[in-house]
Amino acid sequence: MEKVPWWYRVLWVTGIVIFRLIFGLEMKGKENIPLKGGVVIVANHRSYLDPIVVALLTPRKMNFMAKEELFNNPLFGYFIKKLGAFPLKRDKVDRRAYQKALSVLKEGKVLTLFPEGRRSTSGKLGDLREGSVRIALHCKVPIVPVVIKGTGKALPPGAKMIKPGKIEVRVGHPIFALEQRKREKKTVDDVLQRIREEMIAMGVNK
Repeated sequence: MEKVPWWYRVLWVTGIVIFRLIFGLEMKGKENIPLKGGVVIVANHRSYLDPIVVALLTPRKMNFMAKEELFNNPLFGYFIKKLGAFPLKRDKVDRRAYQKALSVLKEGKVLTLFPEGRRSTSGKLGDLREGSVRIALHCKVPIVPVVIKGTGKALPPGAKMIKPGKIEVRVGHPIFALEQRKREKKTVDDVLQRIREEMIAMGVNK
């Protein structure tokens, strides 16, 4: 397992304690996250709490793509960068963010993505974008699907105050896919379908 700064470990332990006290945080399947090597974690997205909740699944430091607007505030931008976030320009091809994601995985680190692209307002799993799968295929690393439940009620889109309530996280088994260049599009579609099926089986829409 890669070396993690002491301050990150302190924040990680503190976060687990706080989320268990306030939200009764329950995590199942976290042993499915590899303790070393590059890995892409893909999760459903209902709340700004989701990146924090996913980060509590493993003591490994996570790296996130985050919409570039979050970095407009210099102080907040600096803080989330220290926590592993890097900016992404949404609704367009962001080659800089893509290259950063590849470098994270090539360094044997954890990359967490929300393939829906934005928070779900319906509470149901939306369409999954191809980027997460293409990045994993390019670096030949496993994809671990994660389902988060309860954050949409604790802090739904548009809300300014957090409401205490149960938060549950389910971690699926790693999905391995070898790139087949002549049928790359079909490979990507097949993996996306497997991710969707895994998330549905873990109760993402319930």
